[in-house]
Amino acid sequence: MTETTAAAPLPTTVPGLLAAARAATDLDDFGDQHFLVGLGTYVDDLAAHARLNATGQQMIYGGIVNMLVNRLRYVRDVKQHPEILAEQIVAPIVILGLPRTGTTKLQRVMSADPETQRLDYWRQINPAPFPDETPGKPTARIEAAQAVEQMLATQFPGWMARHPTEALEPDEELHLMHGSFECVIAWLFARTPNYYDHIMTCDPRPMYRHLHAQMQYLQWQDGGGRGRPWIMKSPCHTGAVDVLLETFPDAVLVHCHRDIQKILPSITALIQEARNIGSDHGDPKVLGTEMLDYWGRSMDRYLEVRDQLPAGRILDLQFEEVVGDVIETIRRIYALAGRTLTTEAVAAFEAYEARRPDHHFGSYTYSAAEFGFTAERIEQRFSAYQARFITPPTSTTEKAHG
Repeated sequence: MTETTAAAPLPTTVPGLLAAARAATDLDDFGDQHFLVGLGTYVDDLAAHARLNATGQQMIYGGIVNMLVNRLRYVRDVKQHPEILAEQIVAPIVILGLPRTGTTKLQRVMSADPETQRLDYWRQINPAPFPDETPGKPTARIEAAQAVEQMLATQFPGWMARHPTEALEPDEELHLMHGSFECVIAWLFARTPNYYDHIMTCDPRPMYRHLHAQMQYLQWQDGGGRGRPWIMKSPCHTGAVDVLLETFPDAVLVHCHRDIQKILPSITALIQEARNIGSDHGDPKVLGTEMLDYWGRSMDRYLEVRDQLPAGRILDLQFEEVVGDVIETIRRIYALAGRTLTTEAVAAFEAYEARRPDHHFGSYTYSAAEFGFTAERIEQRFSAYQARFITPPTSTTEKAHG
């Protein structure tokens, strides 16, 4: 949420949302109009299927206005500073892997290295500086993100236990991709099946162009790349690795793997918590079917693309390696990236590990049965992936490991 979207009643139509963003900024140029296709589909489907509660209305429609406000400010800033588009995103390190595979831990520990660029949550939800912000002093944007963190921690501890969302910690670049209005994160947080059909069939290139542009924008604000790689992470790159590499051709790719039998129920419990924030309605069995479809289709596409890549293009990591010795794991990643692991970086990793124990927002449990999962159903859908990357599957009910 920005400083401009909390007071007035929120519109629920595309014209109303666009007008609210214009009024909040006194700007009217949204740039490339492609985003209106996804936005229109999403807004229509929110009315048809999402069944939002009061919190959901504020979160979803307020979030849309916020993204539109940031879009307006970005377009204005590019007009005033065309050098933004000259920023080079060089050799980002991109962590692939489904949720619950150690990707969050790996991203956050790696981002402790002072010679990297961080995708902190506060930067992603408001990539555009607020009015009258002093360059290099984004205090109000940080405070806005801290207010979100506090709200989630006090009102939705189940979500925070599963995916700590913290203002000053890195998070998935999904939050930047969301501003394209063709990103799966919108469907993950609000059940919108028609929008899901749209994002699963549309060309993902506009979304990735939007992501690249927003990273240029953030890098420009931070004084340029200066040899510091971005540390990126999102499980939703899984089904679009080819487009990811079109956008970031020199990206260093690492993939965290873990038994699908363990992680799919945990993923589904995570999304159930996300949707429960904004809606009082939801059928766990329906959600289970949706998650099986989305991650199954994403993994099918991943395996297809992976077979077309040169050997060694992606470094494969097992979950147990990441949680067992994350610094040694990072050493291997840096070797692949041609980077030196400095003593300063190792000290920063160790300091991060010391102050950020697992489950610092609490632990939780999950059950496959409530979502209609059986070992046979999961194995049938993911048999090709399991056979290629995972040892024989184990129990589908366990205590989650962050």
